[in-house]
Formats: sequence, C-alpha cells, structure tokens
Amino acid sequence: METQVSFEGFKGEWLSEITQGQPSTVELGQRFARKLLTQWLDIDEEGSDDLVYCDGSGDGGIDVAYLQRGDGDTGESDVEVTGHAWYLVQSKYGGAFRGTTTLLEEGQKVIDTLDGRRPRLSSLAEGLVERLTTFRRQASDRDRIVLVFATEDPLTDEHKRV
Repeated sequence: METQVSFEGFKGEWLSEITQGQPSTVELGQRFARKLLTQWLDIDEEGSDDLVYCDGSGDGGIDVAYLQRGDGDTGESDVEVTGHAWYLVQSKYGGAFRGTTTLLEEGQKVIDTLDGRRPRLSSLAEGLVERLTTFRRQASDRDRIVLVFATEDPLTDEHKRV
C-alpha cells in the first residue's frame, strides 16, 4: 500500500531538526541553510574546504557558499565536460522572508558584495569574496555562479519573476 505524504507533512518533518531545542532566529537561519544545501547538493560537511558559512553580520548577503567542482577539461570531444559552479545561498527562514522586497534587497546586496561595493564584511565573507574574485577572473564559459534564494515554502510566480 502506497502512503502519500502532503507537502505540509513533509515540510514539518524536514524542519523538525532545524527547530529542535530553543534556537535563536540566527541559529534557525543557519540550520536551515546548512541542511538545505548539504542535502540538496549531497555534500559531506566534514572535510569540505569548498563549503563556506558566513551568515551573520557582515555576510554580504551570502549565508553559505559551496564550490561544486566540475569534471574539468579532458580535451576529449566525445566526453561531456562540466565546469565549476559556486552556489551562493541567501536563506530566509520564517518571518525573514517578506516577498519581493526581500528578493530585490538581498539580491542587490550579493551583487554589491561581488562588485566590491560592500566594504564592511566579516572576515569569513572577505575570504569568500577573495575566492569568488579569483574564480571569476579565471572562469571559462562552462563555469558559473548560481544565486539561490532558500525559503521553506515555494516561491510564487510573482517572486520568480522578480
């Protein structure tokens, strides 16, 4: 017999670990971003130098970032070659997501950070920006930077258009 689980049921179960105990709102956001990214991209948190957490004051709009390394260029024409991708995650858990305003403000914050227009960054964010700057300078046409907005509910069509 097949059991069907509603989205709300799945979400409640998935979020239960995040909300366990009495975490602060900052801790909730960090737990949410960590769980989402590690499960979505199947990342082993232990021993990954390509996973950078910088959520908090001075994060430049980037809560967590991950460099997914591609296959590299083998030079063989019959082999599909994938580039490297940086995933920059801006997570908004609970009331932190206010709709299109949040998307626009946080998206602009990330762009300003990458363009060097946000001078007061935390040391973690500064180190990440340095890595991203090097990545952009050395990138091929197969490399990319992906901005991810993470919320616990799906975005509406209006949010997606923004």
